[in-house]
Amino acid sequence: MASLKQPLIWIIDGNHWERVNIRAVLIERGCEVEGFESIFHAVVTRCREIVEKPAAIVLEIKNLAYQSRELGDLVRIGAPVILLTGVYEGSMLADEHKWAAVLRRPFTIGQVAQTVERHAVKSN
Repeated sequence: MASLKQPLIWIIDGNHWERVNIRAVLIERGCEVEGFESIFHAVVTRCREIVEKPAAIVLEIKNLAYQSRELGDLVRIGAPVILLTGVYEGSMLADEHKWAAVLRRPFTIGQVAQTVERHAVKSN
């Protein structure tokens, strides 16, 4: 039986435990997952071609230090970006880029996983 290639998902979240929890659920659902603690690290990794282009990117913006330029660099990778945010952060970023989806708190990890699956399948 031929095995299907697992979609590569990036998770960018400055909070280690949030990143680990989302990663665990996505792995359980059959995804390959790379975690990054900053947008800078993700973009640099892709520019150096250390990892393949992701099928989708989960970006937790809460408490994440970043520069506006980094968001543009991330979007230019060409993968759907799913923005996880609160009301305040989301209102500031809603029109800045074309996000594949925006999940505002409160949301569950299951909702994040369903959104990732929907967009990762579309991009492959």
